[in-house]
Amino acid sequence: MTFAIAFAVYTLFIVAVGIYSARYARRSDEDYFLAGRSLGPWVAALSASASSESGWVTLGLVGWAFREGVTAYWIIPGCVLGFLFNWLFIAARMRRHSERIGALTLPDFFSSSFRERVPILRILSVIVILTAMWLYVAAQFNAAGKSFAAAFDGLPYWIGVVIGTVIVLFYTVIGGFRAACWTDFVQGLVMVGTLIVFPIYLLTSTGGVDFLRTGLSSAGGDYALSFWPQKTGAALIGFLLGSGALGINLGYPGQPHVLVRFMALKDRRHAIMGGIISSTWATLVYLGAVTVGLVVRAMTEGGGSAWTEALAADVQSGVTDVGDAGLVLAARHLIPGVMSGMVLAAVLAAICSTADSQLVVAASSCANDIYSRLVDRSGRIGHMLINRTVVFALGIGAALLVIDAEVEVFKFVLDFGWAVLGASFAPQVILLLLWKRASYAGCIAGMLAGFTIALIWPHVWDAAEHGGVAVYNLTLGFVVAMIVNVIVSLVFPGRRVSAEQG
Repeated sequence: MTFAIAFAVYTLFIVAVGIYSARYARRSDEDYFLAGRSLGPWVAALSASASSESGWVTLGLVGWAFREGVTAYWIIPGCVLGFLFNWLFIAARMRRHSERIGALTLPDFFSSSFRERVPILRILSVIVILTAMWLYVAAQFNAAGKSFAAAFDGLPYWIGVVIGTVIVLFYTVIGGFRAACWTDFVQGLVMVGTLIVFPIYLLTSTGGVDFLRTGLSSAGGDYALSFWPQKTGAALIGFLLGSGALGINLGYPGQPHVLVRFMALKDRRHAIMGGIISSTWATLVYLGAVTVGLVVRAMTEGGGSAWTEALAADVQSGVTDVGDAGLVLAARHLIPGVMSGMVLAAVLAAICSTADSQLVVAASSCANDIYSRLVDRSGRIGHMLINRTVVFALGIGAALLVIDAEVEVFKFVLDFGWAVLGASFAPQVILLLLWKRASYAGCIAGMLAGFTIALIWPHVWDAAEHGGVAVYNLTLGFVVAMIVNVIVSLVFPGRRVSAEQG
């Protein structure tokens, strides 16, 4: 009972923050979409960080560590370097240039940078966003279903999906981007607090590093205990440039729900402070999530009888993926009710902080970039109505995609949502901000190349059929899109608004 009460109190608090934010969301499009460009470094950094690290961290990354062993720690440099690049090289330039051209969204940013007359780039950007966000948000609702099913005995997976969907849609529809930022700030604090304290508690209560080493040795011997991957040649390169290590970095400059935080900064000089805050936060969160996965695996292989019995009961009651649900299951069985309720709250925080931001970004693309720019420039129908309608429709569509189909959150997020956005947008953003010769034709060609490869490649390349050599669709799509953009820009140069001016 105390478990449920603690979780309910936290959920009500987050919804209250979202409702309170609605007071400020009616002033203007800039306020609804960018919070009036008023975010300080702490809110911008923590909300951007929380929105980019979704249920794939509290469920997917825990499950990845559960299955892969100590090599999962490679995810830390694989993500933190991306955080630092974004804040040190992209954030300030994005803030300055977006204000100069009056951009409220990422499609706005691309289209206005090239003074587009025929909205090819704008429409293409919206298509990419809607496709990727639909898949990305669906993964978050799937994570919600798994979390609630693991936390509450007898609760069907699909009801968990519905609960997560309702919570997110309620405050997002009301409060817009400002609500997403404020709630993500709170949720970022909850996530980092939980993923610092809980792993320490698990280690000290189970026997520390010696217990961990013994349990992992039973699970997979040298493979589970080795930080350096047990691969050679092309397979090793594929791992290092893949979704479990350094390849994930390439996606950070292409995430609209993160880039929009840069556009909303109060002052571009806050970028350096934001980089310090976000990279510190990320290091702690990833370190904690991987450690939880390893400890849960060690307990499963050689833990105490109480945990073994509880785990057996969970499996019998329908929990099918012990790895992904490891954080919730361990909290439920090993710590007091109030504290375990906060752990579930942290899981929900990770899910909500990404889903709400992605819904707002996707909806703003429709309301601002399609409706108000191309359909009804007179504003006879309020943009807010269009925006909130799209948030609701996309959220329901995402829930329906996974209402009866569980997925592996880690791979689903990184192979589809993250990879599609990263391959489509990251090369274009980097070149537009850092290379003066990037052209309109190059941006269109690069975006098409990255989008196509990211979507198709997972269905074309199977590592098992190619000697265990994995080729991450984000890495391949990013490199191809970058090369295509550069070549086409050199062959078809064009005028643009320089990102170095102003």
